[in-house]
Amino acid sequence: MKKKKLGRTIALCALVAVAAVIGLSGFYRVNEGEEAILLTFREMTDKKEPGIYWRVPFVQTVDKVSTSQIHTLELGFRTQTGVSIDDPSGYTDVNDEALMLTGDDNLVRVEAVCQYSVQDAQSYLYEVDKPESTMKLAFETALRRNIQNKALDDALLNKATIEQEVIPDFQRMLDSYGIGVTVREIRIQNITVPTEVNAAYEDVNNAKNEKTRKLDEAEKYSNEVIPAARSEAYQMVQEAEAYKSEVISQATGDVANFNSVYEEYVSSQSITRKRLMIETMERILEKAENKIVIDGDGDTLRLLPIEPAKGE
Repeated sequence: MKKKKLGRTIALCALVAVAAVIGLSGFYRVNEGEEAILLTFREMTDKKEPGIYWRVPFVQTVDKVSTSQIHTLELGFRTQTGVSIDDPSGYTDVNDEALMLTGDDNLVRVEAVCQYSVQDAQSYLYEVDKPESTMKLAFETALRRNIQNKALDDALLNKATIEQEVIPDFQRMLDSYGIGVTVREIRIQNITVPTEVNAAYEDVNNAKNEKTRKLDEAEKYSNEVIPAARSEAYQMVQEAEAYKSEVISQATGDVANFNSVYEEYVSSQSITRKRLMIETMERILEKAENKIVIDGDGDTLRLLPIEPAKGE
């Protein structure tokens, strides 16, 4: 009897110990910056904020997600374990993700990082299957869409602009999925021309630089020639205007003089004819070197020497 009683006592103690262990195993802690989802028979029954709680072992399970941790997505490359993403020797390229097409049909390599945090643990865990893979595809889609709207030079030179444009587009896609995350930052690590086409790109770049140089030279020549031509044209116009005024004034004077003479001629034709003849002869004789006047009117020929005789 004593042996049976002792056996029962040991069994009871063991049962109590097992129950105590099972009961104690039901306690769990939700740390600061975490959110816990309580599942009963794999169905969500409650959300837990930071604190200490108890669950029914084997019946209830708990999934915890950090809502304060900053998670990182890498696109176009993968950082090796234990190496910073800022160390270029510590990552490997992923060409399928990195190669993108610009709006002017040029290839570029894009390496980018997205940092995000979980805002709703339930949505993150249960709304989307494989949330990280879904986010990576959405991130790649948003970035490719932006690069396709950029010319090559714009994509190479304006990384900061692309970062700011991709964030709202990417966030809208995630919100439409109901994935429960917030995009904190997007950093474009690098945008380059692929090595395979780099030589051709350099040729194009050199041609553009040569074009710019030629345009600058043409602009300089234009700035030198056009003002000089305008100045010369202005001077010619002024000279033409002066000549025009001179000719018009001369013509106006001649007309006035002619009208005056004509009026005198009309009033006294005989006198005017003689005066005109005398004035004309004065102008002619003024230019003659040896002047001899012969008057043949009447029977006697009269010689009038105008010039002084030699020796006088």
